Amino acid sequence: MEPIVGVKCYGFDWINKHGLSMRDAASWLRRSGVDWALVQNLIDPVPGSEVAQQPPAAAYNDEEFRHRLRDEGLKYFETTVMFHDPAADPGLRPVDQHGRTFTGDGWYAGLCPSDPGYLTKKVARVADAAERLRPDGVFVSFIRFPGFWELWMPGDNRDNLDEYCFCARCLRRFEAETGHALPRDRPARTLLHELRREWTDWKCGLIADAVGQVRAAVDGIPVMLNGFGLGGADFGNAVEEILAQRFADLDPFVDVYELMFYFQIQRRDPAQWIPARIAEARKQTARPLLACLQGGPEYLAPRYAAGRRSPEITDGEWRQALRAAARADGVLVYSWRDLLRDPARVTGLLDYRHGLL
Repeated sequence: MEPIVGVKCYGFDWINKHGLSMRDAASWLRRSGVDWALVQNLIDPVPGSEVAQQPPAAAYNDEEFRHRLRDEGLKYFETTVMFHDPAADPGLRPVDQHGRTFTGDGWYAGLCPSDPGYLTKKVARVADAAERLRPDGVFVSFIRFPGFWELWMPGDNRDNLDEYCFCARCLRRFEAETGHALPRDRPARTLLHELRREWTDWKCGLIADAVGQVRAAVDGIPVMLNGFGLGGADFGNAVEEILAQRFADLDPFVDVYELMFYFQIQRRDPAQWIPARIAEARKQTARPLLACLQGGPEYLAPRYAAGRRSPEITDGEWRQALRAAARADGVLVYSWRDLLRDPARVTGLLDYRHGLL
């Protein structure tokens, strides 16, 4: 069976820079071997990011684009961003273990996920988009406790990574929901040491509950979760302890996992990293796994110079990453704009799809 090929269709370069109509765009994706399109929509828009754009009003319509994609045989996934929003209420800004409030870093503005009012409103918006668009799936992204993981480099000390959230609301909820009383003078220290396991369990449970609320609200539509290439050995199991994603907690609410293998961003060797993480994940979940690969270099601005990232992804590296994903159930590409500007990326993707790598 051929693997699944999906693309994160973020931004509107396909209209604004490449001049494609909705019909032509859908045809382009089909000819490029794409099965699943993860599409942002105007009902529940993607907040500001590296690819934030707006389409010309007369050139784009959510419902029509969905129809065009389906006409070409593609599945349409509604994309929602859960806990990231630069314009959110300041009361949702998370607090780290040192008592510092995170107000954003570049494009990233992660939110504390423990506010029930925010979650209720967000889930209602997701449900509204699902009701109106009737997608083939819902892609739930930024569904985690805050963490600018793209800046975590090999060799970084876990003790130097910020962990969230230690705001008063999170502390109150932890106490009420676990029965543990925290000392008033050093709650973060207690949570990170004496109650580390309980704290991680609570965080992972809170994120799983949020996914469960989304699943219940979208009326049986399959849910794909935005997950990580980080494994248990990376940064002291930061994927669970900091980001709060654990397969065992998430499985009841998730149909498909995406694991982000952004090898240039995180300065990893895809040939080693991707197969090892896929094998680890296979032991923890029976759900399908899609390896998400970046199609072009990112984080090259001077503010990110400390990461010493490669300024390019060569064709050889792209094909190597695709080969490394052989044990996954398919691949996603972040993002469509990289395929549009580099035909060699499309050639590699087609070769992957047809087993020619």
